Amino acid sequence: MRVTVFGVDRRFIYAAEYLSRRGYRAERYAPGAGLAPILLLPVPASRDGATVTGFPGVPIGDLLAARPRLILGGNLSGGFTAAARRAGIAVRDYMNAETFVLKNASLTSDAALGILLSESSAAPRENPTAIIGFGRIGKFLSRGLLSLGCPVTVFARDPRDRTMATLIGARARDTEDLGEAGALAPYRTVVNTAPARLVPRAAVGALAPGSLLLELASGEGNLPNPDPGSGVTLRRANGLPGRVFPESAGLALGETAHDLIREVFPDGRAEEEKTDSP
Repeated sequence: MRVTVFGVDRRFIYAAEYLSRRGYRAERYAPGAGLAPILLLPVPASRDGATVTGFPGVPIGDLLAARPRLILGGNLSGGFTAAARRAGIAVRDYMNAETFVLKNASLTSDAALGILLSESSAAPRENPTAIIGFGRIGKFLSRGLLSLGCPVTVFARDPRDRTMATLIGARARDTEDLGEAGALAPYRTVVNTAPARLVPRAAVGALAPGSLLLELASGEGNLPNPDPGSGVTLRRANGLPGRVFPESAGLALGETAHDLIREVFPDGRAEEEKTDSP
């Protein structure tokens, strides 16, 4: 089966190599070349809703006109997915594949841990850290920091998450507590993993000079910018797996793509119909 691989970062090179080892004809997208019956798109598949991410000359709507058999992409819009299905094209969003999301979260946690260790002037045991949110990334990162002796406090809305945090050795507080004056003052490092604005500006203003804010969730406004001259550093670190561990991220993507292709084509065959270039 042939697969056209879009994507401009190195993880897609490794994803294509993995698919080739599994017997696919994985081809990187090239302008003017015909598209394969299976397309592997970036994450997000489109940032502007009009073109493929990283390929401004490729309207995302033209992919539908090419009539592939299967489109794999990350964070596909509902409108695009519905249009593809109306055209008889199978669609799978690999960001909905739990195995991929777990691997991605683990890689994000490992990369974030590297940032925290390299940018802190104190050893982990002397670097009290607050983690906002206790989803997959929050869980992996909490365990990693705790294993190094770091005092960790998890801020989570769900009582079950707070209970789990205490059971693995962290302290736990409700995210509502972030509204209290000085809620973050005891911490030298604050890591946000929640895709929402949960930290008020006043809480950031209470941090001591030399403190580090690390943003891991998507969204530019989740963490307020520290005041100039405060000595507090804000580091936005979105998309860490592809930038820090492209080989491992590409392997995870390739494995997931293979699983999704076999889900759609359990007999291991896709009709090699001709598709036009967008």
